[in-house]
Order: sequence, then structure tokens, then C-alpha cells
Amino acid sequence: MVQIKLFKDYTSDMEKFEKQVNRFLSEHKDTIIVKDIKYTAEYPNPANGAWQNWTAMVIYEVMEDKA
Repeated sequence: MVQIKLFKDYTSDMEKFEKQVNRFLSEHKDTIIVKDIKYTAEYPNPANGAWQNWTAMVIYEVMEDKA
């Protein structure tokens, strides 16, 4: 069954957001098959372009237990 995991953060540190998504992928590497990852970044305040709203959606399928 295909499922999704949503992530959202407001940060000036893109690597911090990447680490959140990568941590999820790493923690579930043996139990999911990633189908796609979609992301967006927007500057909510043009006067402060360093801070961004980040969103990501991981689309994945849970592997069946063959035991």
C-alpha cells in the first residue's frame, strides 16, 4: 500500500531540513520502498530571504514481511 510522510519546517538552515527527511529514510530503509520525494521552499517574507518555509512529501510503499 502506498503511503506518504509529510515534513514541514521554517528555517534558514536547509541542511537541518534535509537531515529530518534523511533521518526518516534511514530509520525506515529496511521497511519501505521510496517511490518519490516532492519538496517546496518559499520565502514568506521577502525582506528576510534567508528564512524559508520548507515542505517535503515522501511517497513510499511498505515492504511486505516475507517471513
